[in-house]
Amino acid sequence: MHIKGLAGGVLGLFLISCGEQSTTVTQETIFSGDSVTIKSDSPILSKIKLATIAEEPFSAEFRTVGTVQAETGKFAEVFVPYDGRVTSAAVRLGDKVRAGQALFSMSSSDFAEISKAYFQAVRANDLAQAEYKRKQTLFNHGIVAQRELDEAKVEAENAQHEKASAEATLRIYNVNPSNLKMGQHMTVSSPISGEVVASNITPGQLVKADDDAIVTVADLSSVWVTAQIKEHYLGSVTMGGKAEVFMDADPNQIIQGNVFNIGNMVDEETRSVQVILSCNNENRALKHGQFVSVHFIAEPKPAIVIPSTAVFQGEQHSYVFVATNKTNTYVRRKVEVGSSNDDNNRVSIISGLKNGEKIIAEGGLYLND
Repeated sequence: MHIKGLAGGVLGLFLISCGEQSTTVTQETIFSGDSVTIKSDSPILSKIKLATIAEEPFSAEFRTVGTVQAETGKFAEVFVPYDGRVTSAAVRLGDKVRAGQALFSMSSSDFAEISKAYFQAVRANDLAQAEYKRKQTLFNHGIVAQRELDEAKVEAENAQHEKASAEATLRIYNVNPSNLKMGQHMTVSSPISGEVVASNITPGQLVKADDDAIVTVADLSSVWVTAQIKEHYLGSVTMGGKAEVFMDADPNQIIQGNVFNIGNMVDEETRSVQVILSCNNENRALKHGQFVSVHFIAEPKPAIVIPSTAVFQGEQHSYVFVATNKTNTYVRRKVEVGSSNDDNNRVSIISGLKNGEKIIAEGGLYLND
């Protein structure tokens, strides 16, 4: 074992065998297994500060980084559905819009063909339904056979399905079939209510279906902050728990967040879990895609809390020095460390210590052999 010397160094060292336990004696200390005794004339005694173990309310705290994003269903990128030309713009950057409100209009040969197919399906359905009703009347008077009535019914059902299919095609692009007129330009509407946060609408411009989004609408009155936390902090995070969000642009502004979701998957590379906070953003301080700092503060719970300076990390586990009944004698004891506070100067102990025991709070480093 290596002995850490004090000022003046180690003057002597010898080994005494006693059964299977070895004892190491230095000028200042006597090591015997996991026990260490400080000699009464050692200057180490003035370096030692003791603390008595007692449970106290403790809030685990830690910080991590997060990313601001719109809530699911409150961010929509609007693309042109067909190749064509923009004919008019109905909104500008920053405008408030409601779901279904027109954003822009465009002319498109593809849309013209779909409109034509819809009107043809409507006409065919009207004719098929009228013919079916006529055959029912004739059948009831014994003029036509059952076979002719059945054929008319099949034709009517097929025509109805074709009309429904044509309507569904239009509704995919937020086109209300009942308001459609032959030859009209296609109107592209907003799928959600919110604000136009990006716009690239220019009347007359040629557009293609594989272009980037031409308009982006978002409702950022409340946002999510997605944070990655290490798995050993999971016990300190609960659904509905509180957290504080900070921005580099204004470090003194504190934005409150509530834990909305705790992920069920651990990233194999980073050993972290995704936690989503819900934050009120009426003043639009938080921006979509922004990086922020997140300060998690757990609800206070009774716990054994000791100074971080009392804990040492061995090769396999953490340990502290606990006072024994013998004067100036301490035993090295394994402990399981829990969470720390935000300054990392105090830590909670999950196991290994109990109320009433005394430990070395400061100066334990002089007892490491």
